[in-house]
Amino acid sequence: MNPLVSICCITYNHESYIRDAIEGFLMQKTTFPFEIIIHDDASTDDTAKIIQEYANQYPELFVTILQKENQWSKGIRPSPTYVWPRARGKYIALCEGDDYWTDPYKLQKQVDFLEENENCSLCVGGFKKHNVYTNETEDIIKIISGVERNDKGYTFTLNDTKKGWITKTLTAVFKNDKNVFEQLTKYKYGRDINLFYHILKTGKGFYFTEIMGVYRIHEGGIFSLQKQSLINFSNHYKIYNELYKSNFDEYTRYMNIRHTLALFKYNLFNKYPGNTLKKKIQLYFEAIMLVRSIREFIFLFTVLIPSKIKSRLRK
Repeated sequence: MNPLVSICCITYNHESYIRDAIEGFLMQKTTFPFEIIIHDDASTDDTAKIIQEYANQYPELFVTILQKENQWSKGIRPSPTYVWPRARGKYIALCEGDDYWTDPYKLQKQVDFLEENENCSLCVGGFKKHNVYTNETEDIIKIISGVERNDKGYTFTLNDTKKGWITKTLTAVFKNDKNVFEQLTKYKYGRDINLFYHILKTGKGFYFTEIMGVYRIHEGGIFSLQKQSLINFSNHYKIYNELYKSNFDEYTRYMNIRHTLALFKYNLFNKYPGNTLKKKIQLYFEAIMLVRSIREFIFLFTVLIPSKIKSRLRK
């Protein structure tokens, strides 16, 4: 019997965390079959050994992809290249090897919703953020203005994500759409942003306003401890710039302006090697060329004001 859901997990050097992720998969109480596909990107610790231990115990559930050479370092993204093409389920559920699910009915709730709402292509939800160094935790449940909610959560569109990013791979369940995955292969700069952008172009999303899992902040995370703001600003600029040049729609135009100006503002008020006047001017003019409204022109000027001065003006 084919699985209804393919749980897809990518991992690297997560020997301290991978058991929690796998146990979170195995504890799911569902009325449908699911499979667990785990890709280990040539970990140098015992991550692959632990994965194989579970695969031997549950051979009917597990599909393992254990690399001998690290693919990420070669510029190869494991999920669209190796994992999603093997997924047999109607739906795909994501969870990286250093995160884990806490709700045993997570999959059942999300799949039931998607089955009952054909116009939706994605379900996400709340999560708990856990800093492994300080042991501090914080419940993260995203609420966006102007969206009607019910007792379960709320429906949102791609356009709603302009107000703030809603999705998180840890909680995501979406339709297994090969056309979406093919779109991802054209990008040089790729993150989950690209995936959710294309998914939400095919249908609406639903956000469950409840905690479904735990997102760990630790040194081994790919993005969780990138304290250098420059890296984040630069990455978002590259991603949205490429998305706009590949799609030329209103959403990517707007997001490209936002993140071009965000990088410009960072460069304007911070010093680092290579941060030249020419680079600042180039970014600013890129944003100018994208502007389509008076409100956006006003934003072009306000971005020049330091944050400290802005806060004084508000008082």
